[in-house]
Amino acid sequence: MNIQETALSLTRQLTDLGQQLFPGMPEGVIRNAEAILLGTMAFVLLLLGLLLLRRPKKKNTSSKTNIPQKLQEKGTVVDIIAGPDDEKVSLRCVFTAVKSNKITCEIIERLEPLQTGKNRQLLCIFAPTKNQNDKVNSFATTLLKLGHSNRTANLMVLSTPTEYTMIPRRKHARKKVADQQFIRVKLWLEDPIFSDTSYQDATPHIGVNSFSSDSPEQSSNGVVNISNGGIGLSILDRLIPETCGPDSPVVINLFMFNFREKTFKPYWYAGTIRSLEESRPGFVRMGIEFTSTATPNSSTGRLNWTDR
Repeated sequence: MNIQETALSLTRQLTDLGQQLFPGMPEGVIRNAEAILLGTMAFVLLLLGLLLLRRPKKKNTSSKTNIPQKLQEKGTVVDIIAGPDDEKVSLRCVFTAVKSNKITCEIIERLEPLQTGKNRQLLCIFAPTKNQNDKVNSFATTLLKLGHSNRTANLMVLSTPTEYTMIPRRKHARKKVADQQFIRVKLWLEDPIFSDTSYQDATPHIGVNSFSSDSPEQSSNGVVNISNGGIGLSILDRLIPETCGPDSPVVINLFMFNFREKTFKPYWYAGTIRSLEESRPGFVRMGIEFTSTATPNSSTGRLNWTDR
C-alpha cells in the first residue's frame, strides 16, 4: 500500500468515525475538521523530527577520558607523593605504558625517600587536565612494583585510577611578576651554614635586576613568579655552574619596592633549588623553595638565620 492509498484509507476512517460521533453534522464540516486534525498531526510529527535531529548525542558515561593515556601521549611529568596527607614530592616520573590494569612509569627525578606504608598508597599529581566537563589534576594509586636492580632501578608500576580529583597544588599562591623594575635579587649558590661569606658586602654569583660579578650578562635574567614559600627565576643558562642542581642550597637577598616608603626593602632567605627546567632558548627556569629567613646583626655584621 502506497502513501496515497494510506492517506485515503485514513480519511475514510476518520469520516466514518465523525459521522458516528456526530450523526447530524454536515459531511463538509466533518471533512474540514479532518483536514485540521491531519494538519495538526503532521505539524507535531515535523516538530518531533526536528527535535530528534537537533538532539545532542548522549555521552557514554561509562567510558571516561583515559587521563593516564593522555599524560603518556603528551610526555607529561607526574609528581608522586605518599598519599594526600603528605606535601613533599618524593618522585617525578613519566608514564611509558598504560594498560587496563597497570601503568608503567620511568622515574626521572628522586627528591625524597618514598615511604608508602602498609597499603602502598600513592598520589599522582599532574598539570590540570580536562576530564569530560571538569578539570582534574590528581588520582590515588597503589604501588604494584618498584625496580631495585640496576636494569630496573628507574621503573615503577602503578595501578590504574578509579577516580580523579582536583586538589590545591600549592600551599602558597604564586604571583606573577609583571614589572621587573620593582624587584631585585642577589643569589649565592652556597649553604649559609657552612659558608664564611659576608653576604651583605659580597658580590652575588647571579643577579636579577641587580649588580653581580658578571653584570653585563645579568640584565637578561628575570623573576618569573614569587610566593611566601619560594621564587621562580629565569636565568641565562651559561651562568649556572654544572655543579648546581636540584637540592642545591642557595642564599637569596631579595629587594622589594615599598610604594608607601618609596624605597627598596631587603629580605634575606636561605633556600633549596627544587627544579631546573629549560624555558625559552638559552635560559633555565630555576624554582627555589625558601627554608630559612635571616635578619642582619648590626653588632657582628653577620646574618642571624631562623628556620621557617
